Amino acid sequence: MIKDVPYFQLYAANFLSNRQFKLMNLDERGILISIYMECWVNKSIPIESAELAKCLSFSEQEVLKSLSSRVKSFLLEQDGNYISPELEGYREKFMEGRRKQSEGGKDGARRKKEKSMREVKEAEGIPKGQPKGSLIQINSTSISSNQFTNKDVMTEEQKAWVEDYKNSPDAPSYLKASRG
Repeated sequence: MIKDVPYFQLYAANFLSNRQFKLMNLDERGILISIYMECWVNKSIPIESAELAKCLSFSEQEVLKSLSSRVKSFLLEQDGNYISPELEGYREKFMEGRRKQSEGGKDGARRKKEKSMREVKEAEGIPKGQPKGSLIQINSTSISSNQFTNKDVMTEEQKAWVEDYKNSPDAPSYLKASRG
């Protein structure tokens, strides 16, 4: 649900160029602005003077004195209430903009999700089929260094070097120290 906007734009040029507003005295201008604020928050205000006075927090006498035909020219009577057609037009325009933003945001989120799903489906590097070889992990304590020596692959030169090393006088002490 889209929340109501807590403010409205008051265009000074629109009011100051309006002859009805220019002819108003201070009380009339004050009650008009008060009615506008009440109409913005609650969309309307009662026509009946006692209820109108309560809604505006004025005395009924002040309301009757200030609610002139000039003030009423800015309002429209509808179902026992005054409404401001100008404010309702602003509200409608604003809410339409919010609806469009909301729809645009939802559409953008949907497209982003669809794109993400396409990318996942089209992603390269996802393994296919079954792995080859053994999946058993090798534990370094379970094997000896001799298991890593592929004697079939060693060249004659490498074999000679290994033999020389094994026969050297320092080899036993190194093997003992390295636990090899």
